[in-house]
Amino acid sequence: MTATKATPFARILVPIDFAAASDEEIESGHALLVDNQYIDYAPASRRALDVAASLARLSGGTIRLLHVTPQLNYNALYAGASRNIGLSGEVINEVHQAARATSLTALQTLAEGSCDGIDVEYEARPGVALYAILEEAEAFDADLIVLAASGRSRVARFFVGSTADRVIRQAECPVIVIPAVADDHG
Repeated sequence: MTATKATPFARILVPIDFAAASDEEIESGHALLVDNQYIDYAPASRRALDVAASLARLSGGTIRLLHVTPQLNYNALYAGASRNIGLSGEVINEVHQAARATSLTALQTLAEGSCDGIDVEYEARPGVALYAILEEAEAFDADLIVLAASGRSRVARFFVGSTADRVIRQAECPVIVIPAVADDHG
């Protein structure tokens, strides 16, 4: 009796970073129009998706794209506990739902150009990127995480630590980190 080997990298998690596009990014054609606003995807995130798509094509696997939005209730710390900034739990929840809807559309728009013939799932939620990535990897039962590096300087990473560094140390599956700057050698 022969044991069948599971397909390697059948479930690939790809965190995607994006933000509102600048006028320069719009004029250069790098931004994509999503829900009547231009979004710029981090170049390393685009490359991470390309790598994940190539691996998924080889393995017949599924990709789950994840975008983590800021969690509004953390901002109360900066406003001060004695100040009422006028955001009820209901309003915060509405903003999170709107951010999720826009993020899911942005992820789908990005995948349209890179993921033909691949099963793609989408997730967006508020939180701290590190914890959201690790939680999603566990919930998705990821075989691999393909993660874009932030592009911060080595000094900044020393003092703050990078999400990629921490994901590498804490993830229960292999992690491929895509450099923030493409290698122009050869």
